[in-house]
Amino acid sequence: MAVRLMTSPQAAERLGLPVQALYKLRDADEGLAITQTGLQVGYQLEDIQAYERREMLALVEKTLAAERPLPLIRAMAQLLRSPSPADGWPVSTPSPKPKPVPPSAPPKRMPATDTAAADPPPLDPPAPAVHIPPTSMAWFLVRSKPRQEALALTNLARQGFESYLPLFATEKLVRRKPTVVQEPMFARYLFVRLDTSGNGQSWAPIRSTIGVSEVVRFGSRPARVDAALIATLRERETTQQADPDVLFTAGDSVCITEGAFAGLEAIYQMNDAEGRAMVLLDLLSKPVAMNIDAASLRKVG
Repeated sequence: MAVRLMTSPQAAERLGLPVQALYKLRDADEGLAITQTGLQVGYQLEDIQAYERREMLALVEKTLAAERPLPLIRAMAQLLRSPSPADGWPVSTPSPKPKPVPPSAPPKRMPATDTAAADPPPLDPPAPAVHIPPTSMAWFLVRSKPRQEALALTNLARQGFESYLPLFATEKLVRRKPTVVQEPMFARYLFVRLDTSGNGQSWAPIRSTIGVSEVVRFGSRPARVDAALIATLRERETTQQADPDVLFTAGDSVCITEGAFAGLEAIYQMNDAEGRAMVLLDLLSKPVAMNIDAASLRKVG
């Protein structure tokens, strides 16, 4: 009786792997065995089951070798019980529709009597409070289109997403005058805080938001960012705003790039009220103070 073999697509589907990954797996030393019967090449079911057992035992041994294996086992069990979408996005489970409640009968009218009204019946004890767990929120990394970080931030906020774009203050030449401007701390990257429970706001609109290029992923999972990192960035941003980066500081060696003194080196002193730079130029072995357009200076070294 001829042995029935599974084809590569069939074996890859059973193992949940791409066919190319299956080819690499069978070339490994302890990978998946391949069988050839005449002109037919494929995989025996027994070999696939043996490979699955080896992988399962390796996973169990790795979990038990951890310092605290019990939390890992609980997390794995929770992951297996929860829905797992193929693309890594949370799945919202529709809540069941409430059953219609039949209308209650109208209260009966009691005949009036001369006796005093009876004491009202005691109130029912209040129902115990139902504990509703807080919404699970986490920060994720979003990549914007080139030079559209602020646009992405604005459009995400308009849709109700809590977003954060770290900025730093720096001095740049604007219309040939030094001006402090705000620049993204990480070009093309910002952070968005999202609900991971599947019961909150849908993540789907993020991918079509104007200014957003994509949600950064590690494999098939969105890149999650620790909240402690966000707190550190906010603190650093607040500190840096009070002390922005400047083009030149007192004592810097600069080179004049334009005008009659082009090519000469000088010592930067300060900016005046009009944004012009005061430098000390060595002329005839004597330091001479001179005001020069800051756009005509370049830092040396």
